[in-house]
Amino acid sequence: METRPSTEIKLEAVIKGARAILEKHTFAESARAIFDLCRELTGAVSGYVALLSEDGHENEVLFLEAGGMPCSVDPQLPMPIRGLRATAYETHSTVYENDFMNSQWLKYMPEGHVVMHNVMFAPLNIEGKTLGIMGLANIPTGFTDEDASGIPQIEEKFGISTVVIFVCTTGISRDRIQHILDHGDIVWSCASREVREKIGARSLLQITTGIPVFVLTRQGLDFVSAYCRDSKILQELNPDNQYLIAGHVKGERIQMGTMTTYLSQACLPARSAKEPR
Repeated sequence: METRPSTEIKLEAVIKGARAILEKHTFAESARAIFDLCRELTGAVSGYVALLSEDGHENEVLFLEAGGMPCSVDPQLPMPIRGLRATAYETHSTVYENDFMNSQWLKYMPEGHVVMHNVMFAPLNIEGKTLGIMGLANIPTGFTDEDASGIPQIEEKFGISTVVIFVCTTGISRDRIQHILDHGDIVWSCASREVREKIGARSLLQITTGIPVFVLTRQGLDFVSAYCRDSKILQELNPDNQYLIAGHVKGERIQMGTMTTYLSQACLPARSAKEPR
């Protein structure tokens, strides 16, 4: 039976990664060393590391490891920022899919690509910006919520802060709903009625109503506030209340990225006739 790596092993890998950064002479060497550590830690067969192109529209592959699996894709083809890896870029957080070949993301995979049963994308963040991405695929047991639940121990050990974001929640089980409530900071509802009803009811903030994003914690709220022109508006919300950001409701006018919308106090979840059923 496959076993998940212990917290001690994960911490050891982090230390080895830090050592690689100090000992290697180039970024490519450091990236390769850290990538190999991640493959060893997770059991991933294949993957790659890529950097964001200068125009911000494509990945430029630094190296690719097929792991001996057949792949006939031309390595010179552009790798646009789309699909699941676009979510990693947009949220600056790790995302994964355990049934990739039957997921909504399959349509973005070029013909001849290595078969991916499961995949994880981890952003390479520097000073709050995602400048590249690490992809890992075909882990024997698939990714589990244990990967998220072990994060607080790593945070405490190294004095860092992370935000746990759950995506691809369509069709998830009731047990997973509880795990999200216990460990999640931000949750995409996708087409899940369970997420909208049970997680929405426990949220501090809901963003939009068709396919809403729910913010569960103060840490998640701080993360989302970075997208607000006046971040203090969201940072200073009363955690005893619930709030909705949507363009069709009356409330305080705010700027979220390039979008003008409205913030109001509400009873969550706020439902919509346009939501998936």
